[in-house]
This record gives sequence, structure tokens and C-alpha cells, in this order.
Amino acid sequence: MRFDRARRPIFPRSLRPRIFALCCVSAALPLVALALWQAARSALDWPALGVVLGATLIGIAFILLAIDSLLIVARSASEAIASTNRRQLSAIRAVRRNELLGELIAGIDRVAQAAGARVVSLDSAAYRDPLTGLWNRRGFLSQTAVAGEGAVALLDLDQFKAINEQYGRDAGDQVLRDFAGFLSRVLRSGDIVARWGGVAFAVFFPATSEQEAGVILHRLTRRLAAGAVEGPDTIPVSFSGGVVDLEGEPFDQAVTRASEALYAAKRNGRDQVRVGRKHLRAV
Repeated sequence: MRFDRARRPIFPRSLRPRIFALCCVSAALPLVALALWQAARSALDWPALGVVLGATLIGIAFILLAIDSLLIVARSASEAIASTNRRQLSAIRAVRRNELLGELIAGIDRVAQAAGARVVSLDSAAYRDPLTGLWNRRGFLSQTAVAGEGAVALLDLDQFKAINEQYGRDAGDQVLRDFAGFLSRVLRSGDIVARWGGVAFAVFFPATSEQEAGVILHRLTRRLAAGAVEGPDTIPVSFSGGVVDLEGEPFDQAVTRASEALYAAKRNGRDQVRVGRKHLRAV
């Protein structure tokens, strides 16, 4: 530490110029020592000093070229490390031709890939529903955090408890997966679909009025009635839904109003979609 502080005023701070300066000073020490020794004896031998000076300069040039070639590999290693964030592994493979740095970068590569896989796994666990692969509630809210105009809907499968009780939880889980896949296939690519919890699903329709979203969802109920998704023993699957406009209010308040519309659909016979504050039936 003391040596490091002492040489800071003398040598450059950048690594490459610092290495070059150290090499030049070190290589020139024998020449300086010889000149001082001869000067102390008052017997300067200029031809000899010229030979030593020439040899010193040649040695410095050789050292600088050798170090520069090593620094090229080090720069490639640095680029390879940076490239792991961009999944560009060609630089890493190139560096592996150097045995020492190759082993180092290969280890960094393995750690980076493991860390990346872990991040993906944690992200999936935090924002994705493990059963259906849809966004979970947290993921849905993160995706709609800056939602502009549009409509939000809550959907709830009808009579789902009977399927679980009669056929078991595995059959119920398969119905949930099939229904989630149905929503993902038939809704528009820009619509955001999530499993809200239990047998409830949430959908955000960007730049869509509640009436338009209600028509879309009503069509889904008709497709389900035609057998688009079936439970065990071809039991028909249906849902009740509520959809409302975002009216410049906090998103959770719109979700609350969609929930109220959903309950209105449940109370009025299920297998239907209710729209807006007046809970009108979508047709």
C-alpha cells in the first residue's frame, strides 16, 4: 500500500501506460547504473555506453511489443466478460485459446450463465404463474403499471369446485391450463392476460372501450359453449366476467369495479359478461 501511494505521482494511473512506464524504467536501470559508476570513476566510456544504450532500447522495444500482445488478450478477455450480458459468447471462445486467461474466462462464463439462469428462474417465479404460464397478479400489475386508455376484465370459471370434487385436483389443474391456453390463443396479441388467483383470470385490453371488450369476451363464452375447452368426460367449461373502462383512476380501483361486475354476472346466472358501472349484459 505504501509503495502504491508513493509511485502514484510518478507513474500514470491507466494500466497500459503504467506498465509501459515501469518496463522502461526497469530496463533503463542497468544503463543508468553503469553511467553513474563510470562517472564516479571519472572514466566515462562513451562507446560502451552507446552499445548498452542501443541494447537497452532494443530490449525496451521487445518488452513493450510483448506486453502489448498480452494486453490484447486481456482486452479480449474484458470484452468477453462484458459480452456475457449480451449473450455474445464468440469472444469468450476466442479468449480460450490462451490457457491461463481461457481458464479464467471459462469459469466466468459458467458463473455468468448460471447467474443468468437463476435470474430467469427468479423472474419467472416472481411474475409468472407456474401452473398456467400466464402472468400472475404481480406480473399483471407490473405490465399494466403505466396502462393508458383501455378496459380491464376479471373472469371466473363457473362451477369449478364440482370438477375438483368429482374428478380430483389434477383434472381441475388441467382445466385451468386448457382455459389459460384458450385465452392466450384467441385474445389479441397486445392484450395482457394473467391468472389473478384461484380460478380467476384478469385481462387488460389496451386502447379498447368496455363495450368493445365486452363483445370480445361474449364471443369467447359462445366459443366455450361450442366446446372450445372441455373438462373431464366432456364437461362444458364456462366463465362469468366483468369488464370496465379505465376512467383515469388508479388501476386497482378499476379492478374493484370489474370485480363488482363479475359478481353481478355470477348472481344473474353465470356464463355471461357484465359491462360497466351499470353491469349491463354484453351481447
